[in-house]
Amino acid sequence: MNGWMSLAYRWLRRPRSRGQAAAEFSLLLLALMVGGTTLTAFAPDLLAIFTVYVAGFYLVLGYPLG
Repeated sequence: MNGWMSLAYRWLRRPRSRGQAAAEFSLLLLALMVGGTTLTAFAPDLLAIFTVYVAGFYLVLGYPLG
């Protein structure tokens, strides 16, 4: 493990008070919830965009879409 990774690992393993641990956990949970909500909100649109993108390749190559 290089020095940068060991420094980051030591920072993660540092002792915390109960309040600091609760605050960090709450912020991480909030970030995961926002990320999950964003993913579920925009995933159908991203799938539609990807489908159009792939269909464009099929059209360029001359394959039928149906």
